[in-house]
Amino acid sequence: MSKIFAPFYWGFVVSLFLGGITIVQAYIYFPHPTDRKLVQTIAATMLILDLASSALIAQSLYYYTIPHYGSLAQLSSVTPELSAECLISTIITFISQMYFVYQIYSIKSLGKTAWVLIAAITACAVAAFVGGVGCVAAMVIFHHGVLANRNEKFSIFFGLAKGFGSLTDIIATLAMCFFLSASRTGISVQTNGLIKSLIQYVVNRGVLVTLIQTLLLILFYAAPNNLYWLSAHINVTKLYANTFFAMLNAREHIKQKHAGSKAVNSSYNGYISSRLNEDRSFSANHAPEGQDKSYEMPTVTKSVVIAEL
Repeated sequence: MSKIFAPFYWGFVVSLFLGGITIVQAYIYFPHPTDRKLVQTIAATMLILDLASSALIAQSLYYYTIPHYGSLAQLSSVTPELSAECLISTIITFISQMYFVYQIYSIKSLGKTAWVLIAAITACAVAAFVGGVGCVAAMVIFHHGVLANRNEKFSIFFGLAKGFGSLTDIIATLAMCFFLSASRTGISVQTNGLIKSLIQYVVNRGVLVTLIQTLLLILFYAAPNNLYWLSAHINVTKLYANTFFAMLNAREHIKQKHAGSKAVNSSYNGYISSRLNEDRSFSANHAPEGQDKSYEMPTVTKSVVIAEL
């Protein structure tokens, strides 16, 4: 019994930890939202769906381990709650990936390459969503062929959903890094640091969600007679929601650091200008007779950078 239910149990424990992080991230984001109403609505939807996912998983774990403790007969059928959770996971994944498309659209230049990449990411995200919906339908129709005696149609839709999901995250991460890197040309050192920091956040997010999707695929097909894949599946939702809020909060954090750096630079440059004006005034008032009173303004080329983003 412990060998069978241990992956489910420990996966749920980890999901509670990740869900707590998501709640903290949402608590940080919502008191002072500066985003448009659409983004705020999406963020609220993500939080509600994430909490609903935890409740559905808890109910399923309770069903298998408490009322039917000691019996493996119930594993022959998947609970409706797990099917609903799978649908929620599909929706959260799709929302997170399409928000990434929106971010790429916001920073890109309107070129052919940009539109091709956006179309490719959108197509993969839609394919993953369709695969996820098909997976849910298979769980409802063939509910006796999910946890045990796996149904072939369920396996196909599951592979499509997770495979295209991984591909979407890989392409989106590379595209975002490409457009951010291209934005460095001809701008200040501070903005270059800002973009560098954004790229780090994007790469970390992309690597994390791609790894969990890939791990889920490997466990699903490499160990079909075990529930190892379920422990990864119930945490996919948490990671997408967590990284979604982390990206929202990271923008404001980086923006504040960048604004602080610009403020220091402005003060420094203002101080330099005032001192130069004083020197010029002093030289004009104390210049010997017959001497040309023209004063050559020095060029200040060095800037002070407080925050390396």
